[in-house]
Amino acid sequence: MNVNKEACTCKNIKYKDIIDLVLSGVTNVNDVKDKLRYGTGCGKCVEFIEFLIGDVAAHPDNYK
Repeated sequence: MNVNKEACTCKNIKYKDIIDLVLSGVTNVNDVKDKLRYGTGCGKCVEFIEFLIGDVAAHPDNYK
């Protein structure tokens, strides 16, 4: 996975930003949204980012 790829182009949020935040212990979707502000532009990223949050939370070793 290219962690430097943008997950949210409107807010320039990269996969790494999401992964690092979830690995730091912020695993609640609403808490991640509050911190990163994803989905507040066009909204196209929401479904994928919420999937990524859940996957990182469920399988953290795959993202270290």
